[in-house]
Amino acid sequence: MRRKIKRFGAALAAASLFSALLINIQTGDYARAAAAQVEIKEASMNGRIIAQFGSPVIDGRIDEVWEKARPYQPRHSSGNTNASATFRALWDDRALYILAEVKDGQLSTRSGTPYMQDSLEIFLDENNDKTREFGADDLHFRVNIDNVQSVDKGDASRFYTAATKTDDGYVIEARVALKKKPANGTVLGIELQINDAVGEERVGTLNLFDSTGMAWDDTSLFGEIVLVGKNARETSGLNPYDLLNLIKKALSIDCSLYKNPEVVRDAVLQIAADSLLGSTEVTQQQIDEQYAALAEAIGALEMTEEAANEKYFTPLPVEYLAESDQPGTIETLSYETANLDGGKDKKRLHVYLPHGYNASDKGTKYNVLYLMHGGGENEDLLFGGPGENRALKKIIDNMIARGDIEPLIVVTPTFYGGKNDVALFHEELIHDIVPLVESKYNTYANSASLKDLKASRAHRAFGGFSMGSVTTWHLFAKGGLDYFKYYIPLSGDSWALGERSGGTRPEETAKFLAQVVRKSGYKPHDFYIFSATGTQDIAYPNLKPQIEAMKQLDDVFRYSSNLDKGNFYFIEAEGGSHTWYWQNQYIYNILPDLFQGEA
Repeated sequence: MRRKIKRFGAALAAASLFSALLINIQTGDYARAAAAQVEIKEASMNGRIIAQFGSPVIDGRIDEVWEKARPYQPRHSSGNTNASATFRALWDDRALYILAEVKDGQLSTRSGTPYMQDSLEIFLDENNDKTREFGADDLHFRVNIDNVQSVDKGDASRFYTAATKTDDGYVIEARVALKKKPANGTVLGIELQINDAVGEERVGTLNLFDSTGMAWDDTSLFGEIVLVGKNARETSGLNPYDLLNLIKKALSIDCSLYKNPEVVRDAVLQIAADSLLGSTEVTQQQIDEQYAALAEAIGALEMTEEAANEKYFTPLPVEYLAESDQPGTIETLSYETANLDGGKDKKRLHVYLPHGYNASDKGTKYNVLYLMHGGGENEDLLFGGPGENRALKKIIDNMIARGDIEPLIVVTPTFYGGKNDVALFHEELIHDIVPLVESKYNTYANSASLKDLKASRAHRAFGGFSMGSVTTWHLFAKGGLDYFKYYIPLSGDSWALGERSGGTRPEETAKFLAQVVRKSGYKPHDFYIFSATGTQDIAYPNLKPQIEAMKQLDDVFRYSSNLDKGNFYFIEAEGGSHTWYWQNQYIYNILPDLFQGEA
């Protein structure tokens, strides 16, 4: 389906609007404030940096207020980088501000992978609780030299940046909105990283605290930033950034998706017409009122019937990452499976059982989701093991407790070991794993026989991330339709016709998959495919073309988010990258659509 994309034709007005906002947000005499700043002793500052109080303008130009901020150089470098950097930090009542001045003679954003471009990464642990796993308060943002943002963890609306290239490198200013109002003495967990790219490769990194390169996976590796220097006379500058982000969102809206796009257009024009943003007398209250009006207008948009067929990404509410008062449990099962040498390999998998699961209650049956990890990972990645409480478990616990989904069993196997090939994993899955799991637990399979497993296919789903997604497509193409009704391929295309054939040969791949269905005898209402990826994901250029090609074969793949009308949809997350932070959110979006009406 092709749609003529109609954008709001206010780009020029918006540009001037942004400029007017930024000109007028500094307040106070920074020279006087700098002279009055609190003295900080260097003792006990190992692993820490200091942020002074001040509100800079985030426009890519270094304001006078930055002079009060202490400069810090990265303590660790990796790879073969010739770049150097200096970091500074400020804070006010609403946000943390970071300035990165980078010297780098070769700048590049040629790679399709965001972290392999010249860029700044900010890791923030607002509660400074140093949990290994990223929690609800933890952020991982990135912005490259062209001011293109990508978010590995956190709410993108909290991130505002400006980037400027210089004769010998670049400057990046970043603002991260804080959830809690800070004060003198507040300590946040932080890591700052510079990615140095040459051509299409990242040749090295510069890190402020982390020497391992693993801060993206472990908040305990962060250093700390201490907020100081606010005196009784100082106040925060204005915050136009939430409104600016909302205006950018409004200007990017595809008008053809809505019946009434004029409500947003009129709201944007009203902001300009009121001349509030260009006024030297503008107040925070006026900016907040404009934000509320524009947010209300966006909320009033009504989709056309055609647009409603799309499945739109909904960010995971942060409270779903909190521990539930109705937690499920994790068990581990071991089994043997054939390898390619004619022998057997001993393997294991983990099983999530929902809160209240009772093995003796044979009358209560549970649907089963089999969920596969990505390349280089293993069966421990998603849930860990017994007694662990990782992000995906918390999400599922909360979804069940809040009534978003019915209680279900989730199984996390691995394609490593055994025949050690994602193209062959379906054999182990169907003949070893499914019989083991569904004969032990209270599922809809009457026995472990292939006949009974086929009869209970409507209560079984399989999905995976990256190479797990490739595994999902292989299962679909190699007899899985007899045993699984639901498929969740996340951030990975089908390799049925060769490596990355979904991206390099999308039409052929789509036709092949459609022919698999036709030959199987199953009709469109007999299976569902719920797929997802992000626009900054390395899998996006491969998966997206395959999905578009599949849409054209609507005798088999009927595209709609309305499951009464279709059997197939695709979630596209703006800024989403190739990380489990995003995959967990896709799973959150998709889980409510599994097993509808199958009880």
